[in-house]
Amino acid sequence: MGDRAAAEGNGWRLRLRAGARILGAGILVARDRALTSAHALDRTDGELTVDYVDYRGTVEPSRARPLPGCVKPCGTEPADGDVALLSLDPPRAGVRPAPLRRNLHYTGAKVRIGGFPARGDEGLWVRAEVDGPYGAWWQLTPENPAMVLEAGFSGAGVASAQLDQVSPEPPPEVLGMVVSRFYDDGQVPRFEKRHGHMIPLDRIAELLPEVDRLIGGPAPRDAALSAVVPARPGTTVDAGLAARLAGWAAGAGPPVLLVTAPEGSAHDLAFTAALGRVDIALDAAGSTAADLAYALGERLRLPEPYGSACTAWLRGSGPRPALRDSGRRLDLPVRAAVAGVDRSAEPAAALDVLAQLVALGVRPLIVLREPGGPVLRAAERRVECPALRTYARGLVRRVIALERGRPGPRVANGRNAALTAHDCARDPVEALRGLADRLHADIARLEGPS
Repeated sequence: MGDRAAAEGNGWRLRLRAGARILGAGILVARDRALTSAHALDRTDGELTVDYVDYRGTVEPSRARPLPGCVKPCGTEPADGDVALLSLDPPRAGVRPAPLRRNLHYTGAKVRIGGFPARGDEGLWVRAEVDGPYGAWWQLTPENPAMVLEAGFSGAGVASAQLDQVSPEPPPEVLGMVVSRFYDDGQVPRFEKRHGHMIPLDRIAELLPEVDRLIGGPAPRDAALSAVVPARPGTTVDAGLAARLAGWAAGAGPPVLLVTAPEGSAHDLAFTAALGRVDIALDAAGSTAADLAYALGERLRLPEPYGSACTAWLRGSGPRPALRDSGRRLDLPVRAAVAGVDRSAEPAAALDVLAQLVALGVRPLIVLREPGGPVLRAAERRVECPALRTYARGLVRRVIALERGRPGPRVANGRNAALTAHDCARDPVEALRGLADRLHADIARLEGPS
């Protein structure tokens, strides 16, 4: 049975108890470490037991104690925390810790959750979908309306379940952990317990650095970019750029945002402050184009063979990948910041990689460190201009649809003519930016009160 648990990828699932009282679930993250929710430890004296239930008695339980400084209680404004790291004694041979995976795009993900609700001491598996963010947590909704993520699921691993089969191969990876303090107090009616919440591994890693070292794969954001370079005296965040960055991150406007931000400048302070809004952040300084393509490909975190296909596409050595698995479109991170492209080993080739990234539907923020210069003009011509052209074409189609059946003069024909003629302008990029602004004004007028 132990071999079966390991083969099915569920051997990391733990049952947490104090004596005979079941407190919830846990995740085996190393042979001597387990994760659980902090509120599952309420009203305990710290002496706990974890059972390796999926090994069906072939592995003896271990004693468990919270590690000093590794209990982070639940916060509600906004929702955050509720994690605890336990030390296991003795560590058991033959058990397999959970495969931990950083994820970047949770919405719509299909997941499996194994907990220990009342009258379910041996465990119950629930399939669910990730709905959207809730503070630092993410909302979960079981696929079966009769299922509830109630007490006993606290501390349970939220594992990927992209394929419709019981024992996917490779084994499911853990994306986060069930928290949902609000629904464990016995005061909420069952019909209102439809939703649960998970805290993602990235946030757990920020709260518990020891867990960060156990998560496989590269971090989505280069740590060096978060280290604020001392600003010149009197320098403050550029409010105009901060507003543009917020709009870009929210999905407003053209997909490519190109900015110049020398280290320590007001623009750099705005860029550093906006890093929390991006899914991927890389420093391209000193990198070759191949290095950049591989780094982006890794952080897109697609299952194989799609990951390799995306990397080949970014390098320009393969066809555009069809990002569908069993008929379901695979999610990509939508916001990627790449800084220091003008200081890369191959600036022109690096821009080609970013142009390929745009074609996949990712919104890149391109940060140059040197004001002016040939790389800025090349970035406008090779990355921003094609993206602006596609974006403006979509706005023209929207204006055409809004004007259909309306009396009065039509602006769509003139806007379409301007789009066709933008290459003849002295500055095609500026012409497209202006055209996009005028099209937005057209759409606002046409969608406004009649």
